[in-house]
Amino acid sequence: MILIINNDKRMNYLSEYILESGLDLIQYHCDSHDFDSNILSKTLYFILPFGGISADGKIANTNLYLTEEVLTLLPKNCTILTPIKYPTLVKLLNIVPRKCEIIFDYDEVAIYNSIPTAEGVIYYIIKNTDITIHQAEILVVGAGRCGQTIASDLKALGANVTVTFRKKKDEARLYEMGVTPMHVDLMLGDLHHYDVIVNTVPVLLFNEQVLDHVKRDCYIVDVSSKPGGVDFEYAKRIGINAELAGSLPSIVAPKTAAYYLFRFIRDYIAKNATKE
Repeated sequence: MILIINNDKRMNYLSEYILESGLDLIQYHCDSHDFDSNILSKTLYFILPFGGISADGKIANTNLYLTEEVLTLLPKNCTILTPIKYPTLVKLLNIVPRKCEIIFDYDEVAIYNSIPTAEGVIYYIIKNTDITIHQAEILVVGAGRCGQTIASDLKALGANVTVTFRKKKDEARLYEMGVTPMHVDLMLGDLHHYDVIVNTVPVLLFNEQVLDHVKRDCYIVDVSSKPGGVDFEYAKRIGINAELAGSLPSIVAPKTAAYYLFRFIRDYIAKNATKE
């Protein structure tokens, strides 16, 4: 049996796809308060939602708590499927070991998911700036799977795109894409002329010192996981419009994003079934 927590449109659509496929599914919703111990004891796949888990175990946008007791009630052969590695989940798993798969560690999920993320970035830029993307000077921080898709889409719209990198192989890929590669260590001296900065790195890169080099009418959109890579309070204080745009796929294309997740989960379960 599969247990899923629906806390946004993407998870609702994912539930629909799973049910349509004929798999056995139990759903918990935003207004659910407690887990049923009988259901937990029969769960073979526990799908956690997006949005995070607080230090006390509260699952984002729900009244549910993930605790040691909840994990203990899960069968020892249960697999927990989580979008990213939530720190609270990691701590709990150190106490109550259960198999855990990080969904976005798989390229086939992360790359597909970068498509609606990139479209969401474009939407946010159009909504929050007074200029066209065409010929805009845009910096994408991070040359990972998400950063490359964002850079490619912005370039297709005529933007002058620069992308930061650390690895030489990423520099080569960015060159092949036709965007300007820049080593992240050189970023500080190059921030003054960008109209838009898109951050994909979940590390505090844009602290006070770095933000002081950004022009005041620059728009910063951060698509990394919470708490993001920008000191948002300081940005606001000095007049820079910066925002954390979390869960963009769920905002701009929840049905498509859910289908990408469903394909992975369906194939993952089928693959494991053949091993049993």
